[in-house]
Amino acid sequence: MLEISAWLYWMAFFGYFTASVLYIIGVTGQKIKIKNGEAASNIWTRWGYIAAIGSVLVQLAGFVTRWIGQGHAPTSNMFEYMSFWAWCIMLAFVIISAFYNFPILGAFAAPTALAVLGYANVFPDESQALIPALKSYWLYIHVTTAALGEGVLTIAFAAALMHLLVVTDLSVWNRKGKALEFVMFLFIALVGFVTVSLIFKAQQYTFVEAVTQKTYELPPLVGPTGTELGSLGSILGIPLPLFNAPSWVTGEKAFLKLNTLVWTLLSAIVIYYGLRFINRKPLVHTVSRWVQGLDAPSLDELSYRAVAIGYPIFTLGALVFAMIWAQEAWGSYWSWDPKETWALITWLYYTAYLHLRLTRGWEGERASWMAVAGFVVILFLLVGVNFLIVGLHAYA
Repeated sequence: MLEISAWLYWMAFFGYFTASVLYIIGVTGQKIKIKNGEAASNIWTRWGYIAAIGSVLVQLAGFVTRWIGQGHAPTSNMFEYMSFWAWCIMLAFVIISAFYNFPILGAFAAPTALAVLGYANVFPDESQALIPALKSYWLYIHVTTAALGEGVLTIAFAAALMHLLVVTDLSVWNRKGKALEFVMFLFIALVGFVTVSLIFKAQQYTFVEAVTQKTYELPPLVGPTGTELGSLGSILGIPLPLFNAPSWVTGEKAFLKLNTLVWTLLSAIVIYYGLRFINRKPLVHTVSRWVQGLDAPSLDELSYRAVAIGYPIFTLGALVFAMIWAQEAWGSYWSWDPKETWALITWLYYTAYLHLRLTRGWEGERASWMAVAGFVVILFLLVGVNFLIVGLHAYA
């Protein structure tokens, strides 16, 4: 069953890729007809929606077969959680698209889910026995509802980004345009890291550093403090490491994390400037053409409603159910664990979003900037905390 599940997950990955390509072709290769601020589907976006639905069903089958094969819900490590989050993003997109006539949303939501699912595959996908703290049905309830809430909030981000692309005057290259371009760069950084990691994972690359016995899963551009330059092998004839981690970078795996960060930045810079060379102008200028003519208030309303739906689900999953599980597993409702703390920060952030919108009249552009920044907060909660900080959730 686990082998079947693995094939189904890869089928879903290629399904999301197909949906992304179809949606992007639909909004670039064939001019979307926009009337009264609403976009009409064309053959490409219709097939993109079919591919999205099919992929959601295929990944659901993979989820179920993995559950049967390993005897517990597949939500207990980073591979399983990030995979489930990608599924929640696409599920939210499929449901919301049935009510809102914005097929262009797929050109933003599907690539995001694809990148998240690709990121999941960076982690080991082997089935593992649960540690005692994870043997609780409250864990499954906590994780699934938190991921579902984050999935809906991701759709809020996509709609908010579309809204900003509609209302921002990019003929004047100011801070707003540069901020939107930076959002593009952050997405490319995620794609770059996933691409590089999967390439070396496919080659089964590993390098064990002799002194620390730590295993590199990416070529060691960065060595431990005091390592002789050129003593850790080479890549494309270039001796490694290129430099060592500074002495102030401390921690058991700090130099490995710094190496990953360097690879991420290098891949992002190469891909970004490669696309800029082809595009001959900032990427946001091209992407903004996809959405011109759409009704900005409708996009703003879609983003707000997605937050209004995702917020209570996230509240239940990431805070209420999480505290019940924590009491059962650790004997305390709250431990100020880094993951717990950032879940609280994320909740407070979206609480502020709703408060400012409902009581201070923060609608339109200001609300959209908050929704876009909120997605960065979610990314740090799910990726940055595990990458930079060690806590009770380190088993993930």
